[in-house]
Amino acid sequence: MIETLTELISENRALAVIGVLLLLLVFVPGVRTVAQVGLRIFARILLLIALIALVSDGTRTIANDSGIVLTSALQYWTEVAPTMLENLKRTLSLKIHPLFWDGLLVPLLSLPAWIVLAGSAMLILFFARKRRKTNIYVNA
Repeated sequence: MIETLTELISENRALAVIGVLLLLLVFVPGVRTVAQVGLRIFARILLLIALIALVSDGTRTIANDSGIVLTSALQYWTEVAPTMLENLKRTLSLKIHPLFWDGLLVPLLSLPAWIVLAGSAMLILFFARKRRKTNIYVNA
């Protein structure tokens, strides 16, 4: 049992690290607070990049006489880091399922980049929000 567990961890080292980080986030309050602050900063950076992408599409739309110009997140990713995109496609197709890439991520990444970035930033901000402590008093 222990040998198979160590073999599984050695094969999937990244997943083991992610699992340990998730356990720390769930059970250690100080780590959770630091992670929430870091995620909120990251989400605001994503919102800034989404605004830049929106302004870029808007200026190209104004300069172009043929209509609205929308650049997809997949197109930006292909221009910026094509090898990373191919490696991710290959890894997800082999490790999870080819339909995960073709059926879920390609349609999602085909949306305009500012929608993808702003939507993911809003999700991150929602999950990393400050939670209000609730005091519950019980009268016996």
